[in-house]
Amino acid sequence: MSISSSGNANLTGEDQSKGGGISTTQNQSLSVGYNAAPRSVGILNSYLGYQVALFSRTGSYNVVVGGESSLRLASSYNCVIGYSSATSLVGGGATTVVGALAGATIISGRANTLVGCAEDVGAGNVEDAVAIGSASSVGAKGGVAIGAGATAGGALSLAIGAGAQTASEGEINVMNRVCVYRAAQSNKYTLELNADLTRLGGALSFPGPSSWAVFGDVASKDLVFLSEDGVSTRLTGSFRPGVLNFTGQHRCRVAEGEDLLALRPGAVVVATGAYCDLDGCEDLLDVDEALPVVTLCRRARDPRVFGVPPPAAHEQPTPAAPEQQPPAAPE
Repeated sequence: MSISSSGNANLTGEDQSKGGGISTTQNQSLSVGYNAAPRSVGILNSYLGYQVALFSRTGSYNVVVGGESSLRLASSYNCVIGYSSATSLVGGGATTVVGALAGATIISGRANTLVGCAEDVGAGNVEDAVAIGSASSVGAKGGVAIGAGATAGGALSLAIGAGAQTASEGEINVMNRVCVYRAAQSNKYTLELNADLTRLGGALSFPGPSSWAVFGDVASKDLVFLSEDGVSTRLTGSFRPGVLNFTGQHRCRVAEGEDLLALRPGAVVVATGAYCDLDGCEDLLDVDEALPVVTLCRRARDPRVFGVPPPAAHEQPTPAAPEQQPPAAPE
């Protein structure tokens, strides 16, 4: 073999009519292997393998490695590695295929990435798809399938895990354990968790017109529901069936000007006889929103005794993850 100053290589001592050996064309393309790209006229291609790009004519800037791969290659900027892979890349381009028997149905799709034995994209013209794993496949634009046998059937959908499948646009399936999909009629997304045990770090927030956060109190080990206004209620872990609180807690409002620091556990409050609503207004009351106004008891044997206050309002419960405090309410 001799190489000219122009960069072309010529066979010496080989029968080129049989398609054997190494050759380059005037378009700076390289072919290595029996019958490798015998008809190609594209520029700056690199072909390596038995009968690689056998029926290909056009297409440039391609790298194909593997016997009988890209037999009908006619697009550009492709990288194909593996026996009998991407055999019909006649359109699209910018596709990467790694694995034996991969990408058998890619025809005119572009910008696809396939890694693994026999993975594929369907319909022939799928674009921007990613399939990683043996026998994984993508059937719509922008789909991603990761895992042996994973199938992303919906556009922009994601299937992760062996055998995971998606069918609708934007759907997510992680190992058939975490699923996110959009209902066709309401156009709203649903999250499904199929887990033996679900653990959440920090607070779980529910944003909206009235935001709430849910978290575990480290000190009391209670489950706390906290509103955006700092009002909380809790479920305790010390509940015993058959043992109930007699009085429980009753919502009331502290009289204006009263010292809140004085209302500590063990103190006694008395009713003033006045009522107000949740906003402190005394003019517009109804049966569902009438809070008694109380103040600290300062007289012995006062017949107006109402009850004993809970922990002071400034003593807030401690979240399970101090570094992840409940999020602030949206403005």
